Amino acid sequence: MQPGDVRITSADISKAKRMLGYEPKTMIREGVQRFVEWYREYYRI
Repeated sequence: MQPGDVRITSADISKAKRMLGYEPKTMIREGVQRFVEWYREYYRI
């Protein structure tokens, strides 16, 4: 742990849903995989 790190957190998108109508369409597993693919391509690694 570094100074300022949060020990425990949990995501809550209820406010974004309520105020913005936000509804995630991509599951976390797929989103992370797509991000890694983009990152590797973008930085050519």
